[in-house]
Amino acid sequence: MQRINLEDLPERYQKQVLEQLARQQKRTTPPAPESPTKAKKGPPQSEVDYYNRFVLPGLMCGEIVKVLNRRRFELMPAAEFCGIKLPAAHYTPDFILQHKDGTVEIVEVKSRFTRKQQRDYIYRRRLFIEKYARPNGWKFTEYIQEENHD
Repeated sequence: MQRINLEDLPERYQKQVLEQLARQQKRTTPPAPESPTKAKKGPPQSEVDYYNRFVLPGLMCGEIVKVLNRRRFELMPAAEFCGIKLPAAHYTPDFILQHKDGTVEIVEVKSRFTRKQQRDYIYRRRLFIEKYARPNGWKFTEYIQEENHD
């Protein structure tokens, strides 16, 4: 991958990269806990690694022009059936990337362990793809990170 200096980018891209770096810094630096029993959790390390490895370089070289993360999509509204309350079903991908060619890419970052533990994930993923990704022509990328056994 070719490295470029921030100063080589047009001013609006410099601003976007600096904003992304500031947001990343806030996410990777955990805030001080409000109380000893309530510590806030940051994003999983696998998402931070993916952002640093793929998203940030894409932003810096101008290949990625917009990044949204943790946007929630409704798969099915809450309902009631025969007196049973059915909760709404949602899907929240890790990243939504807009590339400079207009392509929208949905990225889900998982470890193999987490993917196996979230048994409903494959069904929520399928509903999301059929309801949003396929009709809108979005690309769906599932990035499975290998666990480190150090």
